[in-house]
Amino acid sequence: MRTYKLGAVAFLGAALFANGAAAQAYDEEDEDLLSRIGLALTVGGGVSGFTNEEMRDTADVGGTWDVRAAFGTRSPIALEAGYVGSAQAIDAIGLDTDAVLVGTALEGLARVNLLPEQRINPYFFGGAAWRRYDLTNADTNTSDVVETDNLLEIPVGAGVSYRIAGFVADLRGSFRIATEEDLIRTDVGEESPKLHTWSASAKLGYEF
Repeated sequence: MRTYKLGAVAFLGAALFANGAAAQAYDEEDEDLLSRIGLALTVGGGVSGFTNEEMRDTADVGGTWDVRAAFGTRSPIALEAGYVGSAQAIDAIGLDTDAVLVGTALEGLARVNLLPEQRINPYFFGGAAWRRYDLTNADTNTSDVVETDNLLEIPVGAGVSYRIAGFVADLRGSFRIATEEDLIRTDVGEESPKLHTWSASAKLGYEF
């Protein structure tokens, strides 16, 4: 029994020492930050697609990419500014078979960091965005798909970031609620299909 107690004390002591060393190492990394609130730049990509059934039949799941600046990565609340691009093959009667639907978005987000001072930080976010869709590679277009469409979006989602030695890895999923869309021509009195989208992406960057 005495041996057991000594072993337990030794184990707990080692665990506390290791935890303290890790915390100290992390604090030393924090000292290298230019700002105590945390500033980060990330770039990455992933996949995205439409949630509306009619739009899923028209446009394939495609690629997405983004560049982001985050302010307050070490605070409970952070702000993000980002550029988001996308490209999807699109198919409709009367449309060139090589046509691609290209999206360009500028967005601002508010992010709630659940564990802002830890290496692993889960978070959720919401905000607003402007997006423009352009139909490209369409030498022939007698379809109901218009050449351009501008709309407003409400992006919401969740993710998790991991940081070490100044570097940041980030995984997130998002849902973008679209408004004011008219990408598909419709008859008088009919609504254009909704352009709500989903996306999953991974990013790498650096925290200052």
